[in-house]
Amino acid sequence: MKKNLISDAITDINPAYVEQASDYQSVAHRARRPRVIAAVVAAVILTVSVFAAGGLLTASDIANRAGETTLAEHFESESWSIESQTSGGYTITILGIASGDDLSTYDEEIGLDKTYIVGSIERADGEAITDYTDIMVSPVISGYEPWLVNIFTLNNGSRHKFIQDGVEYFLVETTNVTIFADHTVYIAAYSGALAPTSDVYSMNDDGTISVVEGYDGVATLFEIPLDESLADPEAAEALIAKIY
Repeated sequence: MKKNLISDAITDINPAYVEQASDYQSVAHRARRPRVIAAVVAAVILTVSVFAAGGLLTASDIANRAGETTLAEHFESESWSIESQTSGGYTITILGIASGDDLSTYDEEIGLDKTYIVGSIERADGEAITDYTDIMVSPVISGYEPWLVNIFTLNNGSRHKFIQDGVEYFLVETTNVTIFADHTVYIAAYSGALAPTSDVYSMNDDGTISVVEGYDGVATLFEIPLDESLADPEAAEALIAKIY
């Protein structure tokens, strides 16, 4: 198994244990069956951040809450830095990213080559979140309009959300974005429950994505550091052909 190490481990670890019950929201309903992971599975893994600081749950905690025990074990074994951005009155923190085909305990017939994004949403004023926000989290990719290439079109991604201690946590699953490693890949967090619109993000002449000036809702862009050698242009082209 190959791994792309992104940054040094941090030590401020919150070992909070979370309940097993959870609320699930899916962009696309899919039937899944447990499977036994093979002893040796070829994979290319990208991981960013496993441990949370400042009292947040860890990436492993969140994966366990979503029932993704294999992913949780992976996050527990690797530790990286985290990144936060504040926008529209909320602070969004990316606590972990992992990509590969041996990270899920689900039936391989479903297609296991995925990218998983885990993180948190907090109110910037410090008040507790008591009901789910309308903030969507989605990959967007330079060179492609965000309103066309996003979690809804990248092989019908899904998301799991729950609220604990006034913080909203999420786990987003989508197609393995490392196939686009020769592009700039972002994690967008924005207001709304649908695909991002041209009122929120724009694609510049050089293909990069930016937040529309003057937009007053939640709109963040986290750039995912990727090794360009991980790119699979043929797979990316085949996927994009289904969208455009």
